[in-house]
Amino acid sequence: MRPGTISLRETAAFVTCAVVYWLEVFPRARRQREHWRSRAEAIPDPVLRRDALLTIEEKWGHSEGAAAFAVLVPRSARGAFVRMAIAYELMIDFLDTTSERPVSDPWANTLRLHGAAQTAVALAPKREPDHYMFHSHHRDGGFLSALVGACREIFETLPSSPVVAARVELLAAQYGEAQAHCHVEEAGDATSGPTERIDAAAARHPELAREEVVAGCTSSVAVLALMALATREDRSQAETTSCHSAYFPETAALHILLHSLVDEVGDRAAGNYNQLGCYRSKPRAAEALASIASRARGRLAELPQASTHLVLFGGMVGYYLADPAVWQGENRQVAKAVLGAVGPSARWAMLIHRGRFRLAQVAARARIRRIRDGGDMGLPEGA
Repeated sequence: MRPGTISLRETAAFVTCAVVYWLEVFPRARRQREHWRSRAEAIPDPVLRRDALLTIEEKWGHSEGAAAFAVLVPRSARGAFVRMAIAYELMIDFLDTTSERPVSDPWANTLRLHGAAQTAVALAPKREPDHYMFHSHHRDGGFLSALVGACREIFETLPSSPVVAARVELLAAQYGEAQAHCHVEEAGDATSGPTERIDAAAARHPELAREEVVAGCTSSVAVLALMALATREDRSQAETTSCHSAYFPETAALHILLHSLVDEVGDRAAGNYNQLGCYRSKPRAAEALASIASRARGRLAELPQASTHLVLFGGMVGYYLADPAVWQGENRQVAKAVLGAVGPSARWAMLIHRGRFRLAQVAARARIRRIRDGGDMGLPEGA
C-alpha cells in the first residue's frame, strides 16, 4: 500500500489507539508528572533541582510519547508500563539536560551519567555506581536513583523481560556511548573514549551513514518497543529480533533527526551539536529522511500488531512536524518529504499536536521563565 493511502485496519487502529491513549494512558501520565515534579522540587542542590524542573517543563512531551507505547500492552499491564516508560524517558531526558553543564571531562561525565540507563534495565544489577562522579553537582536527594529504581522494579517483573533483556541492555549501552560522542562533539573536545558499540552498529547497517546510526543510538523508541513486547508472556527470541530490527536503526534515527530539525535554529544560535549537520544540504536531508521514513514504515508493517505500531510511528512523526519551526525556510522541504513518506496517520497526529501546542504554549513559557529566573522555587536569582 502506498504511503499516501491508509487502510481501514489502520484507520480503526488510529481510533482505538486514540481512545486508549486519551482515556487510559494520558491521565496516568499526568499523575506521573505531578509525582516526579514533587520529587524534583525536593532536590537539595539548586542547580540539579532547576535541571530536573526544566526537564519536566520543556521535555515532558517525550515522556508522554514514551507512555503512548502502552497502547501495545495488555490492559492489565498499562498502569505499570506507563510508570516504567515515564521513569526511563524522564531519566534520560534529565541526564541529557544536566550533562550539558561544563565539566573537565565531557566524555567521562556523560558516559557515567547515562550509565544509569543500563542500571535501570539490568535484571541482575550490581551496586548502583555514583553516576555523578564526574559531574560538578551531586546532591540530588535520590532523584536519579528513584527514577532508576522505578524503571527497574517494573522491568524485572515483566513476563518476558529475560527474553528482551540482552537487547535492551545493549541499546541502553549504545545510548550512553552515543550521548558521550555527541557531547564531546558539542564541546569541540578532540579527546573522547572508545566507540566500539557505535562502530559495531554502523558496520551492521552500511545502508546508513555513521551519524545516522549515532542518531538512532540516542533514541529511546527501540527500548520502549521491547519493553512493551516484554509485557506479554512467552515471547520468543525471533519476535525480539524482529521488534528490535523494526525500531533500530531506521525508526530510531528518524526520531532523533526530526528532533534535530525542530531544534536546529536554536542549536545553531547556542553553538550546540545538531545531528542534521551530517547532511550537505537541505535537499539532501529531505531525500535521506524520506528514505529512512519509508524503510522504517515498511519494517513496522511486518510486525505483529502492525497497525498499532504504524499509528505510534505516525504519532511520533506528527509530534515533531507539528512544530512551526520545521515548516520555516528550507526546513519545509524536509518536513514535506517526511510527511509524504509516512502518510495520513502523521497528518492526523500533526493536527492534534498543533492544537495541543497552542493551548499549552503560553502557560508553559511562563512556568519555564519562573524556573530559569529562580522564582518558581524561591531560588536565588540565576542559581
